[in-house]
Amino acid sequence: MWIVRWILGAIIILAVLGFALQNQDTSASVTIINWTSPQIPLYILLYISFGIGLLFWALVSIFNILKQKGAILKLQRENRKLREEISRLRNIDIDELVTEESADKEEELPAEPAAEQ
Repeated sequence: MWIVRWILGAIIILAVLGFALQNQDTSASVTIINWTSPQIPLYILLYISFGIGLLFWALVSIFNILKQKGAILKLQRENRKLREEISRLRNIDIDELVTEESADKEEELPAEPAAEQ
């Protein structure tokens, strides 16, 4: 697998060098608001814009990853609480459960009317 990575890396480097060599003669200047750059070779301007794009992508990705990690942590806390509740419910003694249910039913029964004299 390492040889495939080396071959792909070599192909990419050759493509970048070929692009740079073909655009050595072309110059351009950039105007941003009131500032104008001096004449710079086109390939340098393209590399700079590519680098700025990579930085912007990295910042957006970092914020997205932090947002997703926050959501994951929230879901993990909820999952842990639900597992603890399931564990508590599994560990309830059946006799204790039956006793509690019978006590609840006795409380719900209406009081018997007193005998008339």
